Amino acid sequence: MNERLARLLLQKRGPDAVMLVVLFLALFFGLIGLAVHFLWVVAIIVMALGLGFIVADSRRDRIDIANERTERAHVDAP
Repeated sequence: MNERLARLLLQKRGPDAVMLVVLFLALFFGLIGLAVHFLWVVAIIVMALGLGFIVADSRRDRIDIANERTERAHVDAP
């Protein structure tokens, strides 16, 4: 009777250990997925900001060129 009880307890520990490993791996890979997802979000935000700065800088350059042409036209005209 004691042998049978010992075997049942050993069998019970086996699946618990496997379940613990599976849960740990799921948590680990879930955290990695969260970190990777977070980095994707950060990368998209940084790219959007960079694109916005590029567009604003090119617009500012066009405005400066137009202002220079206007000043030259006023200086050249008597």
